[in-house]
Amino acid sequence: MQKEVLDFYSMLRHIFGVCPCCGEIFRLSDCKLFQKKKPEIDWKEEIDKEMQRLENLEEKILLKIEESKEAARTVGRRNADKLVRKLDKIFIPLKLNCNDCKVIFHPIDFIVFNGMNNNVGDCSIKEILLIDKDNKSGQYLEIQKSISNAIQTRNYDWLTLRVENDGNIIEEE
Repeated sequence: MQKEVLDFYSMLRHIFGVCPCCGEIFRLSDCKLFQKKKPEIDWKEEIDKEMQRLENLEEKILLKIEESKEAARTVGRRNADKLVRKLDKIFIPLKLNCNDCKVIFHPIDFIVFNGMNNNVGDCSIKEILLIDKDNKSGQYLEIQKSISNAIQTRNYDWLTLRVENDGNIIEEE
Protein backbone atom coordinates (compact mmCIF):
# COMPACT_ATOMS: atom_id res chain seq x y z
CA MET A 1 0.00 0.00 0.00
CA GLN A 2 2.80 2.44 0.85
CA LYS A 3 4.47 1.85 -2.50
CA GLU A 4 1.23 2.60 -4.33
CA VAL A 5 0.78 5.90 -2.46
CA LEU A 6 4.36 6.91 -3.23
CA ASP A 7 3.91 5.94 -6.89
CA PHE A 8 0.69 8.00 -7.01
CA TYR A 9 2.41 11.16 -5.68
CA SER A 10 5.40 10.53 -7.93
CA MET A 11 3.09 10.39 -10.96
CA LEU A 12 1.48 13.69 -9.98
CA ARG A 13 4.82 15.41 -10.69
CA HIS A 14 4.53 14.28 -14.33
CA ILE A 15 1.03 15.66 -14.91
CA PHE A 16 0.98 19.30 -16.03
CA GLY A 17 -1.74 21.84 -16.56
CA VAL A 18 -2.11 25.37 -17.96
CA CYS A 19 -3.58 28.12 -15.80
CA PRO A 20 -6.67 29.58 -17.53
CA CYS A 21 -5.97 33.05 -16.06
CA CYS A 22 -2.28 33.64 -16.81
CA GLY A 23 -1.37 30.78 -19.15
CA GLU A 24 1.46 29.59 -16.88
CA ILE A 25 2.34 25.89 -16.89
CA PHE A 26 2.12 24.14 -13.50
CA ARG A 27 2.51 20.66 -12.00
CA LEU A 28 -0.59 18.99 -10.64
CA SER A 29 1.41 18.14 -7.51
CA ASP A 30 1.92 21.89 -6.88
CA CYS A 31 -1.83 22.66 -6.92
CA LYS A 32 -3.73 23.66 -3.85
CA LEU A 33 -7.13 22.12 -4.25
CA PHE A 34 -10.14 23.48 -2.35
CA GLN A 35 -13.85 23.89 -2.78
CA LYS A 36 -15.84 27.08 -3.44
CA LYS A 37 -14.75 28.68 -0.19
CA LYS A 38 -11.15 29.04 0.84
CA PRO A 39 -10.08 26.47 3.43
CA GLU A 40 -9.41 27.51 7.00
CA ILE A 41 -5.91 28.67 7.80
CA ASP A 42 -3.91 25.83 9.26
CA TRP A 43 -0.89 25.91 11.56
CA LYS A 44 1.65 25.81 8.69
CA GLU A 45 0.11 28.84 6.97
CA GLU A 46 0.16 30.73 10.29
CA ILE A 47 3.84 29.89 10.75
CA ASP A 48 4.61 30.91 7.14
CA LYS A 49 2.82 34.25 7.61
CA GLU A 50 4.68 34.92 10.84
CA MET A 51 8.01 34.01 9.21
CA GLN A 52 7.27 36.41 6.34
CA ARG A 53 6.32 39.16 8.80
CA LEU A 54 9.58 38.63 10.71
CA GLU A 55 11.62 38.66 7.49
CA ASN A 56 9.99 41.95 6.44
CA LEU A 57 10.68 43.41 9.88
CA GLU A 58 14.31 42.25 9.70
CA GLU A 59 14.72 43.92 6.29
CA LYS A 60 13.34 47.19 7.68
CA ILE A 61 15.68 47.03 10.68
CA LEU A 62 18.72 46.31 8.48
CA LEU A 63 17.77 49.23 6.22
CA LYS A 64 17.50 51.55 9.25
CA ILE A 65 20.88 50.32 10.52
CA GLU A 66 22.49 51.07 7.13
CA GLU A 67 20.88 54.52 7.04
CA SER A 68 22.14 55.21 10.58
CA LYS A 69 25.66 54.08 9.67
CA GLU A 70 25.70 56.31 6.58
CA ALA A 71 24.42 59.28 8.60
CA ALA A 72 27.12 58.65 11.23
CA ARG A 73 29.79 58.43 8.48
CA THR A 74 28.62 61.74 7.03
CA VAL A 75 28.69 63.45 10.42
CA GLY A 76 32.09 61.91 11.18
CA ARG A 77 33.56 63.09 7.86
CA ARG A 78 32.16 66.58 8.41
CA ASN A 79 33.62 66.74 11.94
CA ALA A 80 36.97 65.39 10.75
CA ASP A 81 37.09 67.99 7.97
CA LYS A 82 36.36 70.76 10.51
CA LEU A 83 39.15 69.50 12.76
CA VAL A 84 41.59 69.27 9.85
CA ARG A 85 40.73 72.86 8.83
CA LYS A 86 41.63 74.03 12.33
CA LEU A 87 44.94 72.13 12.43
CA ASP A 88 46.13 72.38 8.83
CA LYS A 89 48.25 75.49 8.34
CA ILE A 90 49.80 74.38 5.03
CA PHE A 91 47.19 73.00 2.62
CA ILE A 92 43.92 74.70 3.64
CA PRO A 93 45.34 78.23 3.08
CA LEU A 94 46.43 77.09 -0.41
CA LYS A 95 42.93 75.62 -1.03
CA LEU A 96 44.35 72.11 -1.43
CA ASN A 97 42.94 68.84 -0.14
CA CYS A 98 45.38 67.38 2.39
CA ASN A 99 44.35 63.88 1.19
CA ASP A 100 46.00 64.71 -2.16
CA CYS A 101 49.33 65.21 -0.39
CA LYS A 102 52.18 62.73 -0.14
CA VAL A 103 55.06 63.39 2.22
CA ILE A 104 58.60 63.20 0.82
CA PHE A 105 60.64 65.48 3.19
CA HIS A 106 63.82 65.34 1.13
CA PRO A 107 64.59 67.30 -1.00
CA ILE A 108 61.02 68.68 -1.05
CA ASP A 109 58.60 68.32 1.85
CA PHE A 110 55.37 67.46 -0.01
CA ILE A 111 54.12 66.44 -3.43
CA VAL A 112 50.44 67.25 -4.02
CA PHE A 113 48.39 65.54 -6.71
CA ASN A 114 45.73 68.26 -6.86
CA GLY A 115 42.31 66.75 -7.63
CA MET A 116 43.15 63.15 -6.76
CA ASN A 117 40.57 63.09 -3.92
CA ASN A 118 38.05 65.62 -5.17
CA ASN A 119 34.91 63.79 -3.86
CA VAL A 120 33.27 64.20 -7.28
CA GLY A 121 34.17 60.73 -8.46
CA ASP A 122 36.35 61.45 -11.47
CA CYS A 123 39.63 61.69 -9.46
CA SER A 124 41.27 63.61 -12.29
CA ILE A 125 44.54 65.21 -11.27
CA LYS A 126 44.61 68.86 -12.36
CA GLU A 127 48.21 69.53 -11.46
CA ILE A 128 51.14 68.20 -9.50
CA LEU A 129 52.59 70.60 -6.95
CA LEU A 130 55.89 70.37 -5.12
CA ILE A 131 55.66 72.17 -1.77
CA ASP A 132 58.39 73.00 0.66
CA LYS A 133 57.35 74.78 3.84
CA ASP A 134 60.72 76.24 4.85
CA ASN A 135 63.21 78.32 2.91
CA LYS A 136 66.12 75.99 2.49
CA SER A 137 69.66 76.94 1.70
CA GLY A 138 72.85 75.31 0.48
CA GLN A 139 72.58 71.78 -0.83
CA TYR A 140 68.76 71.62 -0.47
CA LEU A 141 68.33 74.77 -2.53
CA GLU A 142 70.62 73.44 -5.28
CA ILE A 143 68.67 70.16 -5.48
CA GLN A 144 65.35 72.02 -5.59
CA LYS A 145 66.64 74.32 -8.35
CA SER A 146 67.77 71.24 -10.28
CA ILE A 147 64.28 69.69 -9.93
CA SER A 148 62.64 72.96 -10.99
CA ASN A 149 64.92 73.20 -14.03
CA ALA A 150 64.20 69.58 -15.03
CA ILE A 151 60.44 70.19 -14.81
CA GLN A 152 60.56 73.45 -16.78
CA THR A 153 62.64 71.91 -19.55
CA ARG A 154 60.57 68.68 -19.42
CA ASN A 155 63.75 66.72 -18.88
CA TYR A 156 62.18 63.85 -16.95
CA ASP A 157 60.53 60.44 -17.43
CA TRP A 158 57.33 59.28 -15.76
CA LEU A 159 57.50 55.71 -14.51
CA THR A 160 54.66 53.98 -12.67
CA LEU A 161 55.56 51.05 -10.43
CA ARG A 162 53.00 48.80 -8.72
CA VAL A 163 53.64 46.74 -5.61
CA GLU A 164 51.76 43.44 -5.93
CA ASN A 165 50.18 41.57 -3.01
CA ASP A 166 53.15 39.21 -2.85
CA GLY A 167 55.60 42.14 -2.57
CA ASN A 168 56.92 42.03 -6.13
CA ILE A 169 57.34 45.40 -7.83
CA ILE A 170 56.32 45.60 -11.46
CA GLU A 171 56.53 48.42 -13.98
CA GLU A 172 53.19 49.49 -15.37
CA GLU A 173 53.11 50.01 -19.12
